[in-house]
Amino acid sequence: MTFATKYDKLLYMEKRRFLDGISMEAIEKMIPCFRPVSKRYAKGETILTYSGEERNQHIAVLFSGRAKLEVLDIEGDIFRLESYEEGDVFGELFTLPINSNEYIVTAEEASRVVYIDYNHVITPCEHVCTFHTQLISNLFIMTAQKTQELSFHLSVLHQHSIREKLLCYLRFMRSALKPDAKGNFEIPMTLSKLADYLCVDRSAMMREIKSMKTEGILNSTQRRFCLYV
Repeated sequence: MTFATKYDKLLYMEKRRFLDGISMEAIEKMIPCFRPVSKRYAKGETILTYSGEERNQHIAVLFSGRAKLEVLDIEGDIFRLESYEEGDVFGELFTLPINSNEYIVTAEEASRVVYIDYNHVITPCEHVCTFHTQLISNLFIMTAQKTQELSFHLSVLHQHSIREKLLCYLRFMRSALKPDAKGNFEIPMTLSKLADYLCVDRSAMMREIKSMKTEGILNSTQRRFCLYV
């Protein structure tokens, strides 16, 4: 079984959200129990920092805006690891922390984040409400999905060259996205975002794509690719 085959179902199953399957009425009942704290952040402002040695006891929910998770390693290099949109959760619980690294979450636009105490989430109330059980189930599935996403991303970043990173990513996408009859598939991000995801210079990545076209390794038009290897 290839790496791509092993992880494609988890990575591309319907993305679970923290409050999926829970009514507004139930959410209102849960609010006093979870003791949420809401904070707003301006574009470019640091939302959260942590390292592998810390144990954050809160779940951060992005209620509005966009944010990114970057990693600062021991050598001083920084790279993007994840992007967050409305409804996403983040924090130490949802990463694969390495003790020597620092993790930084930054607002990419004006954002609102709600912090919920982790212990209140995983400890059901005395009535064992259905919505609380659903919340724990959502949290479990989200944690599994995020772990697999990060595992795959790190495997791509560990490739030694731009070409190897591109091929690792594109081969996985070909396996996960079911190409058309001609072998074409469309990746779920722009080329600029792909360069960020691969942690490479966009111009250098485009030169590598052009080179692989010339060599007959692939063909592409914007986000649409066809691999011949």
